[in-house]
Amino acid sequence: MKNHIQIDEYLKRAEKAFNENKLVKSLDLYTKAYELSKGKDIDTIINLALIYDSLGKMTEAEEYYREALNLDDYEERAYYGLATIYDEKEDFKEAIKLYSKAIYINPNYHKAYFFLANAYDSSGLKDLAIVTYKKLLTLAPMDFWATLNLGSIYEERNENNLAYDMFSKALRIKPDNYLALFNMGVICYKLNMEERAINFYKRSINKNKEYEYSYLNLAIIYKYKNTLEGIKVLSEGIDNCDNVDFLYYNRSCFYTLINETNKSCDDIIMALKLYPDFLKYILEDEELKEIIELDAFKEFIDKLN
Repeated sequence: MKNHIQIDEYLKRAEKAFNENKLVKSLDLYTKAYELSKGKDIDTIINLALIYDSLGKMTEAEEYYREALNLDDYEERAYYGLATIYDEKEDFKEAIKLYSKAIYINPNYHKAYFFLANAYDSSGLKDLAIVTYKKLLTLAPMDFWATLNLGSIYEERNENNLAYDMFSKALRIKPDNYLALFNMGVICYKLNMEERAINFYKRSINKNKEYEYSYLNLAIIYKYKNTLEGIKVLSEGIDNCDNVDFLYYNRSCFYTLINETNKSCDDIIMALKLYPDFLKYILEDEELKEIIELDAFKEFIDKLN
């Protein structure tokens, strides 16, 4: 009886520490509970695996998940946990097998369906990804990310009307989500609804000023019809975002359209400083053929080499 009281106390304290994100303390307490239970409590074993996973110690996490399966080979959480580890390692074949096993045991396992669909998508198995997202949406019709991801697959396949329907639904679920707004911009532009695309990109930027692709896509719409406005958009993106190498590259191309060769050269040099691998594309880019002949560019390349 005393052991059971001690175990319960350790488990309560461990759960409290976990909820407070005190992972090392939680791990210590769960380990004490595990030792007192002589490794026979499956919930404790799963929690140990989860904490090791959260700490980035995948080898230990996998050991505990497999220990849980030794106690109960129908423990769906262990299959799911193992699947996430293999997913992280991009071993999608093994991840798919393990997610599928978790779903076989629990046909209503929402998270397993979601990440199984992702694994299919990452493996290039788009048809299976679509089927899996659709199955998930029959179980959880308001799953925002499943809706958005399914729309993205349709957009990749140029099934644009289906993509539009999914992105519209995603926005009904989360009207202010910047990625849903961004994707609606993409699909509206593909469906020749240019003004709506511009509006959606602007709304996406308003909701997240650090998402560089909204600036890029909006600027591209302006490129030939209002180059100065496109430059303004790219400049805002450069000021607000962290990943800006390709924004400099594109602004350089925009500057060539208005014969601002010095500014174009400055930008393409900055793009190269941030991402040297751009060089092979720059040397083949028709828009930049005059820029790469400038002395300032050649001098920079000589120093780069």
